[in-house]
Amino acid sequence: MAGPDDSEYEVGPRPDGPWGFERLMAAGDAVADTPDWPFGGSSATRDRWAEAPADDWRTARVRRPAQFAIIDPSSTAMRSTATKAARSRARAGVARIARIRPRAAHRRAEVDLTRVLPRYGAMHMSHALATDWLRSGGVRTKSTGNCSSKHVHHCTSLDSVRTGTIARMIELKRESGCPIMVTGGTEAGHASGQYSHGNGYKLDISHNGCIDRHITRNHAKAGVRSDGSRLYRSGSGTIFADESDHWDILFR
Repeated sequence: MAGPDDSEYEVGPRPDGPWGFERLMAAGDAVADTPDWPFGGSSATRDRWAEAPADDWRTARVRRPAQFAIIDPSSTAMRSTATKAARSRARAGVARIARIRPRAAHRRAEVDLTRVLPRYGAMHMSHALATDWLRSGGVRTKSTGNCSSKHVHHCTSLDSVRTGTIARMIELKRESGCPIMVTGGTEAGHASGQYSHGNGYKLDISHNGCIDRHITRNHAKAGVRSDGSRLYRSGSGTIFADESDHWDILFR
């Protein structure tokens, strides 16, 4: 098969004498002192290249492609050092994200009574939050009308109850170890006053043998109320009134 015509690929005249590459290799570091590089020694050859048109691609200045741009080694080293430092921190646990254990996520939260400081005890709670606190502390609630409206007397509502009241009820449960059922809260139908059910200071719990013994044996007698209910007072100031069908407890 015949090859292509060499004239189609000729990009310039061949200089007289050695090829340009050979002369470059021979010159070595002294190539800057070779005035006729890359032309040959013939004056005719130099004239031919000098007369070439200005827009001739053969005389155009060669530009360095973008992919061969010079990269500063110091900047590369800095990026490499920063990447290694970040990886080392991740291995050491500095940048590690905490993981939630599956069992801890489903574990029922417990009320920490030590966090209920006196200044927070006067804060009022919603019915849902108060119920959750009591349930987490093992205290149950019961409503005669199966409702939780604060404005209906046969409901059991804990809306606007004081935080300290709920915390002390849970403390009573833990101290006694008895089952406790809350039957009255802040709903309508109770006596009014500063330290009343409506203001979130009092709760009613049903009678049972365990809690009756705990209250009467571990708290001092404090007389009899105007309605005939016997009173017992704890060392912290809690007053228990023994009514006919429930305990009326004032947490102050």
